[in-house]
Parts: sequence; structure tokens; C-alpha cells
Amino acid sequence: MHRSTTFILVLLATLFTVTCARITVNVYFPASEIKDAATEIEQEVRGSDGEGQPPAEKPIDQKQQGSLLWPAMYRVRVAFTPPSAMAQTPDINISTPGIRRLINSRKKRYSRLAPLLQRCVLGENNRGLLALRPTPGVSLKDKASAQALLGQENRDRQQLYQELAKANKLPENRIGEIAKIFAAVNRREARPGWCIQDEGGNWRNK
Repeated sequence: MHRSTTFILVLLATLFTVTCARITVNVYFPASEIKDAATEIEQEVRGSDGEGQPPAEKPIDQKQQGSLLWPAMYRVRVAFTPPSAMAQTPDINISTPGIRRLINSRKKRYSRLAPLLQRCVLGENNRGLLALRPTPGVSLKDKASAQALLGQENRDRQQLYQELAKANKLPENRIGEIAKIFAAVNRREARPGWCIQDEGGNWRNK
């Protein structure tokens, strides 16, 4: 009987240790925090376009909120989660010199991009970049100007996503996810009439 009890205790301890180890090495991708950072950046780039639109609040799990056991469950979760795992929820750093340089570059360009976006000469695609749209009646000169601005803007955006990953110690293979989060924010921040592309690849006027 004594041996059986000891075996069960050892087994439980082993399972608990393995679970903690898995939590510790799990790489956390801060999608919600990146969304908040993207909102802040895009509103800064647009200036007055983004005023009065604070970052969206993080949703609360309604099932958890409505449960009488939720406060106790949360305390137990915190108590048994290793500090190293808790520390993996970062505040996104958007203040490095490289990031600030790219934001300022985009801010200076925005006043020239806005009219082209309003006329749907350019549109916000679903990869966090601008795309040239087929627009009847646009002169070759205006198309060439739009193409040049598009190239400059997309280079800044791609470098920005890379700098965000680097500054916040996120793996390079998550840069595509960062770009998609920015794409969703850009769809939301777009003015009425702008051309935007949804996640399925379909274009429409907002």
C-alpha cells in the first residue's frame, strides 16, 4: 500500500514538472499587444485621421467572467504558472531608433498618399502593404507617381515589421503574422471610400 501511494505521488510530481516545463518553453506570440501597437503607429502616421480612436480594449472571456469560480481559478493559474512563462507577455517596444525613423518617414509621405488612397489609385491589401488598383481616367504621370510612392511606402512598412520583430525578440517566421495584423488595423483605420482587401483576397470600397 505504501509503495502504491509513493508511486502515485511520484507520478503526479513528474506530470506537474513536465507541464511546467512545457509552459516555460512555450513561445508566446503577443497578437493582442501587436494589434494595440499597430493601432498606435497607424494613427500616428495618419495624424488627425486617427484622433479620438483609442486602441480597442482586450476582450474578456464571457464564460470565464460569468463563472463564480473564475476569480479562484485565475488565482490558482497565476500561482502555478512559472514566473518565466508569465514574463513572456511583453509590452511591444515601438520606440527604437529604427522604428521611429520608419514611422517618421511614413508620416512625411502620408499627405501625398491620402489623395491616391481616396481615389482608389492605391489600396490597402491583406498583407499590410499598398497595391496599385486599376482606376480608369488616371493619367500615366499620376500612375508613375503613385507607383513611386507605393514602392517607398511598402519598403518602409516591410522594414517596420522586421524592426518590430527584432526589437521585441520575435522570430523572423512570425513577421508575416505581424504584417497581417497591421493589414487588419489598416482596414479598420481606412477612410470611407478607400479600397481595401479582405482576408479572402476580395477588394471593396470601404
